[in-house]
Amino acid sequence: MKRKTIYDVAQEAGVSITTVSRAMNGTGYVSEDTRKRIEKAAENYRPVAVAREMKMQKSKTIGIVINHDADYFFMNSTFINELRAIALAAKKRRYKLLLELMDDEEEIKNLYFTRKVDGLIVMGCNRNSEIIPAMVEAKIPFVLIGNYEGEEQVSQVEVNDKRAVYDAMNYLIGLGHRKIGIITGALKYSSSFNRLEGYKEALTDAGIPIRNEFIEICENLTDVVVENLAKKLLYQKERITALMMFNDQIAVASYKAAKELGVRIGKDLSIVGFDDDRVGKFVTPPLTTIWQPSYEKGEKALNILIDALEEDRLPDKKEELNCVMIYRHSCSAVNENGDSAQGEKF
Repeated sequence: MKRKTIYDVAQEAGVSITTVSRAMNGTGYVSEDTRKRIEKAAENYRPVAVAREMKMQKSKTIGIVINHDADYFFMNSTFINELRAIALAAKKRRYKLLLELMDDEEEIKNLYFTRKVDGLIVMGCNRNSEIIPAMVEAKIPFVLIGNYEGEEQVSQVEVNDKRAVYDAMNYLIGLGHRKIGIITGALKYSSSFNRLEGYKEALTDAGIPIRNEFIEICENLTDVVVENLAKKLLYQKERITALMMFNDQIAVASYKAAKELGVRIGKDLSIVGFDDDRVGKFVTPPLTTIWQPSYEKGEKALNILIDALEEDRLPDKKEELNCVMIYRHSCSAVNENGDSAQGEKF
């Protein structure tokens, strides 16, 4: 069946194109009777046609969709760096930004089809997201910052979380660690899931058993929760000698837990973080971590999207950026008995 255009809807409803646009976008008065006629005429109408027919009505605005827990998002330096890069790049290219907290596909579609924004940058993505397939199907121009593992072809800027943690784990294993714990985030997020996969794969490849009692999955990565989880791992009869942490914020929170238990980080316990947050440089001992190019992620995502918009096409570019290990003093080798070289039992 041939898809209707805005002109077909207007002709069938006996109204002008302007009236159809007002009814569809909710931008002006339309009588109830007229609205019903338009709705009936629009049964086989797809609003993507409006986007193409209204090319000259550009908003010069990019929507930033935060598909993540707001409290965690705005306290995370990686996301803030990405936002800063997006804002500066948008200003340079003379675009405005509209920030939205949402996880509903209809709200996102409405944001685009009412012409409030020309395209979207999606920050954060659930592994089983229904939003991404819906946006692809509706032909909404967007770029995802993060990983998406569905069948749809998605323009995205990402880092290889699995590989980064795999390499960090091999560093710890190379120092002689065999009893390595991990605290990671909710597995509904690709970053948390992939970092846990990197942890498991490194252990398996090294012939080290995966022990569930050494794995803590945290739905709410707050300082208090992380402190308690770190204590839980450290209180075990067979103690861990190293910790792989989801990010630097929770790595630093574990410092407090270790101090309360009399555990010396960098001696009794080795810790590796993720993100290279500034706070990791100023704790004692400074935190060994994985740097990721958060600023570059935001800048690239914005430019990929605007390049596509200005060429009147959907974004189709994928970028995988590299992470780098930052070696400081929160890690040490273990002795032949599997205990920290300078450590003591506790």
